[in-house]
Amino acid sequence: MKIKSGFAISQAGIIISLVVALAGGLFLYQQFKHANKTNQQLMNYKYAFNDFLNLQTEFTLYRSQDIADSLKDVRTTYTLERVSMKQRLEQDSEALLLLEQIQIGISEFESNLQEQIKLQRRLGFDEDRGLRVFFRQAVHRLQKESNLLNDLELEVLILEIRRREKDYLLRWEPKYLENHAALLKQAQNLVTTKYPENKQTLMTKLNEYIQGFTQYIYHLEVQGQHSKQGLKGKNTQLNTILKERFNSLSMHIKQAQTEAAKKHLKVTFLFILTTTFLSLSISFLINRRITFSLLEITSFVRKLAKTEDFSKRLELKGNDELAHFSDDLDALLKHFETLLERLSLAQQRLVEDAKMASLGGLVKGFAHELNTPLGIAITSESFLREKVECLKHDFKHGKITKSNLQILLQEFDDSLSLIESNLNRSADLISSFKKVASHQEYDELVEFDVREFLNNLFSSFRHEIEKHNATVQLDIPKGMILKSYLGAFSQIFTIFLVNSLRHAQVPSRPLNIDISCKFVSGTIHFRFSDDGVGIKEELLDKVFEPFVTTKRGEGGTGLGLSIVYNLVTQRLGGHIELQSVENKGVCIYMHFNDISFRQHFE
Repeated sequence: MKIKSGFAISQAGIIISLVVALAGGLFLYQQFKHANKTNQQLMNYKYAFNDFLNLQTEFTLYRSQDIADSLKDVRTTYTLERVSMKQRLEQDSEALLLLEQIQIGISEFESNLQEQIKLQRRLGFDEDRGLRVFFRQAVHRLQKESNLLNDLELEVLILEIRRREKDYLLRWEPKYLENHAALLKQAQNLVTTKYPENKQTLMTKLNEYIQGFTQYIYHLEVQGQHSKQGLKGKNTQLNTILKERFNSLSMHIKQAQTEAAKKHLKVTFLFILTTTFLSLSISFLINRRITFSLLEITSFVRKLAKTEDFSKRLELKGNDELAHFSDDLDALLKHFETLLERLSLAQQRLVEDAKMASLGGLVKGFAHELNTPLGIAITSESFLREKVECLKHDFKHGKITKSNLQILLQEFDDSLSLIESNLNRSADLISSFKKVASHQEYDELVEFDVREFLNNLFSSFRHEIEKHNATVQLDIPKGMILKSYLGAFSQIFTIFLVNSLRHAQVPSRPLNIDISCKFVSGTIHFRFSDDGVGIKEELLDKVFEPFVTTKRGEGGTGLGLSIVYNLVTQRLGGHIELQSVENKGVCIYMHFNDISFRQHFE
């Protein structure tokens, strides 16, 4: 039987099953829609619930006097979402009970938070109000009195009291409070014994400070200095309890929805299964050939995709459309196999050509750079050898004079200096060339502040920067800490700066260099730019290749950006991109995904 006839019969059975399935699907969709609305309402309630609980964290972090307004807005939103949630769960008594338990906890949570706000008003939302300014003004008055007495011991003691006060308020460790109390007693004894005539004035101001500071500490303890103390501690416990209650409510709702979905799905599934079984039973015999053949084709294609072995063949038996398809597929695979062999050969040739072209350019550039200093050294050596022969000849015939010897010695010294400088230049060139491979070892991984590191680096180049009439601007926030190879970053930014100073200068105006660093979505982004002469368009595709330079006759080797490219991509595992418009400067972007970083807030 041809496949076309078999499809006609099979489609009739499929249509019948499809109608039944659509009817069942519509029923399940209505149930799903109802459950989805409930879940959406639960999600809205969760947002309002979390916003309410987050008020404690927000108040702890910022101590803002706007928290009361925020509490009012959040309470209104939460109340509306709670009422909506209650209406949707009106048929579920257990869910309503859980919702009521959450409301009881929320009310207690809100009461504790309002009490903390009241205490904060007494403490002062800023340094110019409340108890904080009271005891600080008292100690300031005490300092003024001590200054009038010109007593260094008393002044130092008051400063120590203030230092222990700040230590305790910053760290909340009891030892600082104990030290503070001991210093206060010491101050009282000093005033009593050393200044009996000023005792009343000094003790009054000292007692004002003690009273204000004691009340300030007491209110802080009532409010809660940490998450386990005072009202803050109560709300921390309530936060945990309320989240557990909300999780119980959420689990109950999901469990109820799951049970209802199972029930509806079971009824619908049985109905669809019955009709589908009848239609499949009718079309089974007709579709046997088609089904098994398609399964065999599918299995063959999957294996072919996994192994990519185009030498395999399907070879279906029969005389229908699928068998013809099998023959056509085998012929196509044979053609693919031939094409892949040709492509592989062409690819190998291209790779070899690219390697030889790159190696030729590298060797040519290195030989050109190395040829000049070595040529000068060889010429100087030949000159030196010639002069030595002259010296031997004059010495042999007794023609050496003091003036001739002095001239020869000077020429020897000049020749040796020239040889030494050019051999050193050759050694430096070879050393720089070795760095292109970037397989050398750098210092170990260290943590460093990006802004501080760049400030220190550019400070060492201050003379060169001023000499070239340049300015360097850093757009890097404080506290950006990287854990990476400091030596590699130092070399990268040194090469960037030196390249800008040597190549980007425009005689008619100063050179501006800008550097920025940002953390975006777990990635570190560096941007280095200047507003100099830029790079010609024909060089943009070659700037990271070795020995590409516009200062060939002026000491440039063309290895700097090649070293940078290998450090960024190989040593640091990042990406680098250079953009430039001639006469409008250069912009270099570096992105690093695998470098550990953190933001330190002082």
